[in-house]
Formats: sequence, C-alpha cells, structure tokens
Amino acid sequence: MKKYNYIDFMKIIAMFMVIAAHCGLFFSDNEFWLIKADYQSRWISKFLVLSVVPIFTFAGGFLLQVSLQKNKESISIAGLIRKKAVRLLIPYFTYGILWLVPTYTLFDIPSFGRDKGASLVDGYIAMALGKFSDVAWFLLMMFWVTVIWILLNRLLKKENLGYGFLVSIVLYFAAHFILGQVDYFKISQIDIYIIVFFLGAAFFYLSDAIYQNAPKWILIGGSMAGIAVCVFLAPISTEIYTLECILKLVVPILFVTLSMGLCRTKAEGKLEESAAYQWLRKNNLYIYLLQAPGVYIAFGIIYPLLGSHIWLCLPVLYAATVVLDLIVTRIFLFIKDRMIRS
Repeated sequence: MKKYNYIDFMKIIAMFMVIAAHCGLFFSDNEFWLIKADYQSRWISKFLVLSVVPIFTFAGGFLLQVSLQKNKESISIAGLIRKKAVRLLIPYFTYGILWLVPTYTLFDIPSFGRDKGASLVDGYIAMALGKFSDVAWFLLMMFWVTVIWILLNRLLKKENLGYGFLVSIVLYFAAHFILGQVDYFKISQIDIYIIVFFLGAAFFYLSDAIYQNAPKWILIGGSMAGIAVCVFLAPISTEIYTLECILKLVVPILFVTLSMGLCRTKAEGKLEESAAYQWLRKNNLYIYLLQAPGVYIAFGIIYPLLGSHIWLCLPVLYAATVVLDLIVTRIFLFIKDRMIRS
C-alpha cells in the first residue's frame, strides 16, 4: 500500500491544533465547555474548534478508501466494522474506564454530561451512554459515521461518487432533523461529518494527480490564503449555521493540500525521518485522548497568575498543556510496554 505521508502530517498538525482549541475554549462562549475565564470572546478558538474534527474526519474517510482499495477482492463488511470497533470503541471504553471517569471524579471537574460532584458510578454510567465523554466524543462520532460508509461502500467507488454525494446530503438532513433529537452515543452529532467523511473518501481519487502535478508552492500558498479567509469567516459562522457547515467542508481540503505541499519540501522530508516525528505519528491518538484533565489542571494554576494578561495566559497555558500531555503519554506508553512484556 502506498504511504500517504501527507495524511499523517495533517493529523499531527490537527493534533496540536485541538490542544490549542481546548485551551482557547476557557475564553470562549462555547456552551459545552463549562469552566470559563472571566473574559470570553467568540473570536478566540472558533476557527480551531470548527477545524480539527473535520480534519480528522476527512482523514478517516480517506483512509477508509485506502483500505477499500487495498482489499478489493477480499472485502468483508463485518470484518471492516469489527476492525473499526477495535480501533475506535475499545480505546473509548478503555480510556473512559481507566482515565476519564477516575480523573474527572478525583479533581471534580465539571464537564458536559457530568455534573460537579458526580460520583464515580454516575460518571461511569454517563460515559457508557456516551453522554459524558469529553474529548473522546470524537471516537463515538467517528465510529457511527464510519459504519454508515462501510455499509454504503459501493457508493464510494469512483463511478458511483455522484450518487454517493446525493446520499450523503440526504443522510445529513436525516441526521440533523431526526437523529438530532436522540441523546445517545453522540449519534446526534454525526450530521455534517457524514458529508466530510464522504469528501475525504472522494478526494482519494484526486490525491495522486494533485500531489504529483500541482507545484508545491502553489499548494502551500493557495492553501494558506484559503485558511486565512476561513480564519476571518469562522467567528461570523457562529450566527450563520450554513456558513459553519461550509467551512467544515472546506477547511480539511485546504489542510490536506497544504500538507501535500509541505510534504514535498526538503525540510519536511528531514522532519519525517526524525524519531520525534515517528513517535508523534504512531501515538497521536493517545496524545489526543490524554490531554485531559491536564488542560484543566494547567488552567487552574496559570489563570489565577496570568488571567489579566489574556494574550500571555493563552500561549503559556498551551505550552504547559502540551508538556503535561506529552509527559502523561510517555508514562502511559511506558506502563503499557511493561504490561505487554510481563
């Protein structure tokens, strides 16, 4: 199978973006983030919040297409679903049982789906139902979206993409207006990501031509210009839902073309050969999950000291969260490696 290094590179960029987004949420008016600073603004973090999940979802669609192309002759629907369940659901429940619920209970962190003062048992029930999942909600959403397109995999064939796009639009409206009433396993949040996932799968057919033929500086410059426009439009989309949906469809395409351009530079080639890059590529899921509750702890320490200096507080909070996240991930991998060896 070909190595689509620009997808890995894009996911690593998005991984650090999502940490920045969560740091910014303390200062935003986001209704799902319950711990807030005194200063709130819809500008802070908005672009990052609407970008990171679509980027990961787009990558998921692309990689499913890679898997489908690799297994053309031996495709098994049940096998693919089982593989995705292992990849997404086992980490969700393992993370929830061993890390999310215990740490949030220990530090009594209020989070969407978990009230302040909730017991360990209440936390486990809410986690099992998908109501309290914090950063891990993405795993549940991705599982359901992926299952949909595995079942509809014939619509991901090159000759059927037109039908696939129409079906993705229909599924979006069905999810938005019908499943939107269901508060279970994050199935109510899959609407726009059904289309984003499909775009990732469809982009697979264009990827080789773009990567090989488009000048790298056109890819980099054009993508950065498009991203700059999206950054400007993101806060406006707070009041225009259609614009927010459009941005969620456009942003991952801009980031994948940006990553294509960057991956063709000599600097990225040297970076890719480094041990640090390979470690980040291999462990980005753990880094994504284990950032909590470190971000809350860092905020609790840094905000009382620097809260009056917002533009100093944010970068310090981000740096502290990244350091905590990497340390916790290192410890987790050390323990995991020792358990496997024993």
